[in-house]
Amino acid sequence: MHYERIKKYPAFFPLLAFALFLSSCSSSKKLSTPAVSIHVPDTLPALPVSEIDLPLKIAGRPLLMMADSIVPKEFTSEGWPAYLQPSCDFRYKYRFVRSAFTITCTNNQLLLQLNGNYQVAGGKCLCAMGKPVSPWVSGNCGFGNEPMRRVDISIHSQLSFLPDYRVQTFTRTAPLQALDKCVMSLFSVDMTQQIIDSIQSSLNGVGSSMDKTIAGLDFSGYFHQTAARALQKTAIGGYGYLSVTPLEIRAGMLNYIKDTFFLNVGISCKPQLSSDSDRLPPLFLPPLKTGAKKEGLSLYLQAAYDYPFISKLLNDTLRNRTFLVKGRTVTIKDITVRGITGHQLEIKVDFGGSHNGTVYLRGTPVLDTAKQALSFPDISYTLGKGDIMIKLARTLLRNKIRRSLKGGSYLDLAALLKTNLPALDTQLNRPLGANLYSNGHIRELKLIGLLAGEKALQAQLFINASLAITSTRLSL
Repeated sequence: MHYERIKKYPAFFPLLAFALFLSSCSSSKKLSTPAVSIHVPDTLPALPVSEIDLPLKIAGRPLLMMADSIVPKEFTSEGWPAYLQPSCDFRYKYRFVRSAFTITCTNNQLLLQLNGNYQVAGGKCLCAMGKPVSPWVSGNCGFGNEPMRRVDISIHSQLSFLPDYRVQTFTRTAPLQALDKCVMSLFSVDMTQQIIDSIQSSLNGVGSSMDKTIAGLDFSGYFHQTAARALQKTAIGGYGYLSVTPLEIRAGMLNYIKDTFFLNVGISCKPQLSSDSDRLPPLFLPPLKTGAKKEGLSLYLQAAYDYPFISKLLNDTLRNRTFLVKGRTVTIKDITVRGITGHQLEIKVDFGGSHNGTVYLRGTPVLDTAKQALSFPDISYTLGKGDIMIKLARTLLRNKIRRSLKGGSYLDLAALLKTNLPALDTQLNRPLGANLYSNGHIRELKLIGLLAGEKALQAQLFINASLAITSTRLSL
C-alpha cells in the first residue's frame, strides 16, 4: 500500500489543541485548580503487526504480446523449401503456421491455446546400395488449391515465485490434436503423425527457450523500485514523515480474468509516522514467500511528534486567526506546546488585537477508545495578563462546550476522523508512478492510543481499508 501524501488524518492534532484552548477559557472559579488525580501508563501497548494484502492487477495484453514474440509464427522442416531426406528412399518438407494465442491462468497454471495449419510434401523411390535407382514418386497436402491441414495445440506452463523475486516456469506442450490427416495417395503414405511429431518437437524446444527467457527476466528490480517508492520514509504534506518497515512480503496465486492478470501481494510491516525527516538506510526486502491472506488493509500506525513540530502545526493552522468578542478583536499570535511531567501537556497561547494577553493551559489527555472521545479531566489554566481573557472565555464557553466539559470530554474524535475520510479516499485513488495506479476505500479509521511524553506526543491509529494496485504495463 503506498500512503504518501495522506495529508489530513494527523490533522486532528491542531484541532485537539485548539479545543483544549477553548475549553480552558473559563473563569478562575471554575477551572483553575481542579482536584482530579489521573493515572496514565508510562508506555503505550505494543501494536500488532500491520497486514497489507491487496490485489495487484496487471494488464494482460503487454505480457501476451511478449509471449507472442517469443513463439515463432511458423515452423518449417530443416532447409525449407528444399526437401529433408531422412533415408535413401524417403524425403519430405513441411511448413506450419500458427494462430494467435488464447490464454487461461488458474492458480499459477497457465494454458496457452492456439491452432495452426500445415502443408507437407513428400516422395519415395527405390534404392540400391544406399542410392536412389528410380524416379521419385511424390505427393503433397495443403499446396495449391488444397486447404492446409489443421491442428490444435495446447501449451502448459507451471509458474512459481522464487525467494529472490524471480519467476520460474516449467513449460511443456500437450500432445497435438490433428483435425485433418494427410495421406499421400500416390504412394499410400500417412504423413500425419510424422509431421505432428516434428511440430511437437519444435514446440517443446520453444517451451524450453521460453522458460530460459522468463528465468532471465529480473522482476526483482521492478519489485525493489516499486517497494522503494511505497515503503521508504515519505513526506506526508506538512504533517510528518511516513515509513514502512516490511517484515514479510508474500505472493499469492496468479490468475487471469478478462484480459487482466491478478496477483495477491501481502506485506507484514511496522509503519511509523513521525516528525523526523532523516532518511532511512537503503530499503531491504525480505525473501519473497508464497501464500496470501484475505484482501484488505489492516494498518496499525505508530505516530510520534516532537513538540516543536506540533507547535509549528498549530501555528500554521491558528496563527493570526482573529475572533470578534463584544466588538473587540482578539488574534492568536503564537502557540507553543511542550510536554511536562505526569504525561501532561502545557500549551502557551499569546494573543494580540484590541488587547494583549497570554494563557497557559495544562492537562492530561485521556483517550476513550470505545467512544472515540478525548478528555482532559484535570485541565487547568493560568492567565499571564489581560482581563480580555475572562471576557473571551465567557463568550466561548457556551452550550455544547459547557455541557461536554461537565462530562469531562470536549472533542468528538469519531466525528472529526469521519470528516477526513473523503480526503483519505482521494489519496487512495491516484497514480503511484509510471503505469502504476491505486484505488481503494477507507472502511474504518480510529485513534487507539495517545500518550503525552516530555519530548514527544505519541499516538496510535488503526485503519481498515480496501486497496488495489493496477499496472498497465509491467516494466522489466
